[in-house]
Amino acid sequence: MPLHVTILTAQNALAFDGFYAIYAKAFPPSEQKSKETLFSMLEAPFYTIYLAYNDEEIVGFCIIFHPQNTDFFLLEYIAITPHIQAKGLGSFLLKKSIELLFDKEGIRPILIEIDSPEHASFEQEIREKRERFYRKMGALKIKPFDYMLPLHSDETPPPMKLLLLHYPHTTLEKATLKRWLETLYNGAYNCSKDDPRIAQMLAHTPSYFKFD
Repeated sequence: MPLHVTILTAQNALAFDGFYAIYAKAFPPSEQKSKETLFSMLEAPFYTIYLAYNDEEIVGFCIIFHPQNTDFFLLEYIAITPHIQAKGLGSFLLKKSIELLFDKEGIRPILIEIDSPEHASFEQEIREKRERFYRKMGALKIKPFDYMLPLHSDETPPPMKLLLLHYPHTTLEKATLKRWLETLYNGAYNCSKDDPRIAQMLAHTPSYFKFD
């Protein structure tokens, strides 16, 4: 079968192993969830893991958090196996995953977490490349805003930014972003809705965010 995208299920252990092999190499430990947590997400009604296949080989994945009774989604992870990068697969995977998600859950804006390319890093080129990829897809950067990734890890997460895809307005209310962050922290990362980092992120920010 040619290039295609399917949903990973808990019953397909072999496919999960193929997915995890790519995941474990694609992200630094400070940005990873445990293997057990990832597997539990397969049966959660608010998560979907999409797999990209080239014939019978898993060549990429996309994880989307889609909580019920909210007005946003979160693109939590996306990665392509290194030997097939820069061949348009990332765009294909993201577009197809969003299409499948919108067909099932309805159309909502999509938040995207990225390592900030505005801070010097030995991964500077990779960070800039990732942002260019999302911008080509139509994503806009929320500004001025610095995002704090709330993973439970011994390592400090890198400075982060939030992008927004499929958002139909020219500004974003601070109250809306606060509500999204509370849902994201609680539902995607098992943190309290009253986590002090949310207030810290939103301190000294305007009532309305613009986009870059």
